[in-house]
Amino acid sequence: MTQFYKLGPGSLTVGTVPLDVTAQITACKVTASENVRTGDDLDLLDGTTLAGEESATYRFTISGNLVQDLAAAGVVAWSWTNKGTEQPFTFIPATAEGRKVTGTLVPVPLDVGGDAKSRPRADFTWRCIGDPDLAAVV
Repeated sequence: MTQFYKLGPGSLTVGTVPLDVTAQITACKVTASENVRTGDDLDLLDGTTLAGEESATYRFTISGNLVQDLAAAGVVAWSWTNKGTEQPFTFIPATAEGRKVTGTLVPVPLDVGGDAKSRPRADFTWRCIGDPDLAAVV
């Protein structure tokens, strides 16, 4: 029987000195995209065709939405300070499910500001270096 889950409660930490941003996250996911390349078919002298070779590469991102903060040790400042650097992350979508995604991301500075008299939020999409791991929480 297929078992479904709801996002949360879970957690997200980023950085070499782990910064826990769990209480600011409104949405989060790790996404894979596939790029398939197919070489050209080759016509052979005997009248047959040799099929082109196919290869696939994968790219991962971690993306979501969070409530901004302006604290010196907060996630907005962290994203600005660490922009373009490789940083570890751990994402647990639902603690009860006992699974986590770990990997390395490259932060892009988060937005600052938004609509007047609101709690500004920022969308983020950070690329992953290599393939993240989906494993059991130990």
